[in-house]
Amino acid sequence: MRSVIPVYPTSASLVRPGRGRAWREWFPFSSGTGTWTFSGRVALYHGLPSLNLPAQSTILVPAYHQGVEIDTLLAAGYRLRYYRLTEDLRVDLGDVERRMDQTISALYIIHYFGFSQPLDSIRQFCDAHRLRLIEDCALSLFSQDRGTWLGSVGDMALFSVYKTLALPHGGFLVTTNGSPPVKLHSAPLRSTLVQTLDLVHQGLRARGWEKVERRLTRSSRRVSRILGWSRSQTVGSGGSDWDPRLLAFGVSTWSRWLMQFTDRDEVVARRRANFLRLASLLGVHLPLPFSQLPQGVCPLFLPVLVPDKIRFQQGLERLGVQSVNLWDVAHPTCPSELAEEVSGWRRHCLELPIHQELSPQDVDRVADAVLCVLADQP
Repeated sequence: MRSVIPVYPTSASLVRPGRGRAWREWFPFSSGTGTWTFSGRVALYHGLPSLNLPAQSTILVPAYHQGVEIDTLLAAGYRLRYYRLTEDLRVDLGDVERRMDQTISALYIIHYFGFSQPLDSIRQFCDAHRLRLIEDCALSLFSQDRGTWLGSVGDMALFSVYKTLALPHGGFLVTTNGSPPVKLHSAPLRSTLVQTLDLVHQGLRARGWEKVERRLTRSSRRVSRILGWSRSQTVGSGGSDWDPRLLAFGVSTWSRWLMQFTDRDEVVARRRANFLRLASLLGVHLPLPFSQLPQGVCPLFLPVLVPDKIRFQQGLERLGVQSVNLWDVAHPTCPSELAEEVSGWRRHCLELPIHQELSPQDVDRVADAVLCVLADQP
């Protein structure tokens, strides 16, 4: 079988040690008030008390969102009010100001795909209106804006480390006002094992070792039957469903140990090079909403706008190229008129892999697959 191009880095990335414990010196891990969590949504939930917001006050949130972050804010006891984004997904501060009243206590922003929101003007706005600023950097680990790390400007920031690096799970919380008031337990052993095996399976497929991967799958199922447990009994770090079981857990020692295989500068350089290469190959064939790559951006994917996202994704899958269908449904609490304004993003935006594990030849294969599927579209 020909190798599969994975959408996220896999165990194939763990081929050599990086720089030992150098990761502890990188932002956000070098921040004085940082905390490892099981995932980004766990970081968000446990970071909110550090903001000292009035009980049941209102947080402003963007119309374009995954949904699980909305569930997290609601579970924490806050009211929400949605605001508009511009056509290029930047915060519309004029609209934010029109939605202000005495109940508003914080502004929640999302840095999409690794690209920064206008932090200077947002910070000034929050200071002028005495709002706390929450930076969602789940898609933006290692990104900077003109030399400023994303996540370092807000009153709190959350990261989903496992989306950028080959980890079974791992979120990170940065606050300006102390650590979470609760002690988190280490991630469940079964969940860590299952998600580590996922990385191994994906790594084998990425190398084209289908037979080995199938044998491992059969062995895993056999062991599961013997032990009498199923995957549904474990907690997972991804997905769009709200699972309150996650809130008890921090990161595993295993995930932190795997950080030694990371070379941050190489990760950023390879992602940027792969982004630029793929963008140059596809830019004349498909709309690229983020065609430029500002200095300092560590992109998570290359977003493209396609006619029929589901069919397009299925076509790529048949050619051995994975992609991500992010955020195709608005949260039920989002007003219909605001949801409609970003519905084009939800219907047409597909995310293509450009991560550090991919070679230039892999990127060319992604481009070839995209052009092949595009040629078959009605």
